[in-house]
Amino acid sequence: MNKKIAKINRPLFSTKTLVGFLHGQIPLHFALIFLILILGLIFSLINSNFFSLENIFNIIVQTSILAVVAIGMTLIIIGGGIDLSVGSNLALGGAVGVTLFSLTGSPFLGITATILTSSLIGLMNGFLIGILNINPLMTTLATMALARGLTLGILNAVSIRVEDKNFLWLGQASIGPIPAVVPLLIILYLLFNFFLKRSSFGLKLFAVGGNNPAAIASGVKSKTIILATYLFTGAFVGLGSLIAIGRVASAQPWIGLGLEFDVITAVVLGGTSLKGGEGNLWGTFLGAILMGLIGNGLSFMALS
Repeated sequence: MNKKIAKINRPLFSTKTLVGFLHGQIPLHFALIFLILILGLIFSLINSNFFSLENIFNIIVQTSILAVVAIGMTLIIIGGGIDLSVGSNLALGGAVGVTLFSLTGSPFLGITATILTSSLIGLMNGFLIGILNINPLMTTLATMALARGLTLGILNAVSIRVEDKNFLWLGQASIGPIPAVVPLLIILYLLFNFFLKRSSFGLKLFAVGGNNPAAIASGVKSKTIILATYLFTGAFVGLGSLIAIGRVASAQPWIGLGLEFDVITAVVLGGTSLKGGEGNLWGTFLGAILMGLIGNGLSFMALS
């Protein structure tokens, strides 16, 4: 079965060959790195502090929510789907978690509830799309509205402040001079890049996104694969929600508004095809960093 799947998804040109280079499979990453360096140089000419270690860490912290959620979105898009609910889901996870924390005083329950709530929305998306075969665009538009409406109802359209250091740890803590989200992002991207490229699940995911009928014919349980990608994304959204709560020290009803479009932009910039069956996480990471660098650089320009 695995040989059949590999045959379905094998690229015409290897990214490690000159032919692959000439056919545009490698230059995208080089172009992103080059663009990041050029923009960084331009912004550093405007403000000499732009390339300081402190600001580099600041860019990564500012990009962390986007970068975490983009891991899940990359999996979904490679599998041929889309998720427009991630921004609203992020807000709902935070609203449920912070509300439970305010009622119980337990940061553990609050953190757990945040991740489980967002994962549940992801599971619902996965069930509707993967198992019931409902259009992903329409499904996630509906869950986007549902999650935002529930958030507004839970929070009564007002923010709830959080002061507990344990609850805020992920968004505020540092390991020495390094913000905690920096090693977290490195670990997540290394782990899921290996998972995507080396595991049976990753191989099947590319097959499903590239040619779902052929993947099914070769024995791939595509419904389960699709459901899993949305569940993973829900968990990543919950993690992003914890980072967001840590950064703003509150649960906010409108947080995450428009996040889905930023995430999709970063994923597509990184070379993941909206048609499915093609993509990689390191491109996504570079796309997210590029977007964070532009936002940070424009802020520097406004201050100069």
